[in-house]
Amino acid sequence: MLTDPLSVTYDGNSLSLPRVGVTGAGTRYATSDGLFEFSIRTVNFGSAADGTSRVDVMFTRKLPDPTPSNAFDAYRDIRNGFGLSYVFDSLTRAETSVDIPRLRTAVLALIDSTLQGRIIAGER
Repeated sequence: MLTDPLSVTYDGNSLSLPRVGVTGAGTRYATSDGLFEFSIRTVNFGSAADGTSRVDVMFTRKLPDPTPSNAFDAYRDIRNGFGLSYVFDSLTRAETSVDIPRLRTAVLALIDSTLQGRIIAGER
């Protein structure tokens, strides 16, 4: 597990996120007001013998509903988030120390502000 509390910098401000939940699949950290959350979750693919795992790391921010609330438009939490998924063979972790940093660097270099805007707008 990571440190408790977890310290994250958002928009130049340091946030303290204490651990608020632990399950067999992951750990959640959140600010005391619940506006920010950081989670790490393991998702196993196929059988246990296959060994392929995915670990999702996600940082989210909760926003108030920007639409006016009335009887026909119930309030809902709006969430923006950014995350990464790590996929690897959990039995051997073969080449992960070399491949994962290179793959991460390639993806982050590819997703510049223009591509990010296109993805958010719905392009696939």
